[in-house]
Amino acid sequence: MRLADLIDEYIASQGWGDEVTEREESDNTSSYSTTLSVANQSFRLFIDSDEERDFLMLSLYAPFSVIEGKSVDAALLFNFMNDSFVYRGRLTVKDDGRICYKDIVDVENVEPPIALIDNMLISAMNLYSSYIEAIAAVALTQKTYEAIREEYDKKYAAKEAMEKSKEAEESEE
Repeated sequence: MRLADLIDEYIASQGWGDEVTEREESDNTSSYSTTLSVANQSFRLFIDSDEERDFLMLSLYAPFSVIEGKSVDAALLFNFMNDSFVYRGRLTVKDDGRICYKDIVDVENVEPPIALIDNMLISAMNLYSSYIEAIAAVALTQKTYEAIREEYDKKYAAKEAMEKSKEAEESEE
């Protein structure tokens, strides 16, 4: 199982102890899971493979879930983030409220390096680290998607105005 071996190689490169990937020979899949600290919180990491379909998958679950009645707001915010920001994977809210960043790579006819898994994980960690406050606000409070978007749009407009001002000052010199 070449992808399971790749996951084991990655685990060893990270110094995550003697842990190994669980292999399911009957359906040609494998799975590894551990707890990972991101933004000072404990996230649940899964690295899976499907050898028959040549898929390498990474899932990073937030340490909290969306409270009842907030799934639509969370889905709208996550859709905005998935569409507006450049990350390898996507952020979703499951039917049970769990928040998951998922990245799936098709490695058919490719011999993937272990750096691929690292890139997948770094992308997930960067998304959570950058936007954990907005994710938590939409998931755990009564703050709406619209209110969070309004804050983001104001912050983005202010940043854009500062950049234009700086460009104007530089062109005057």
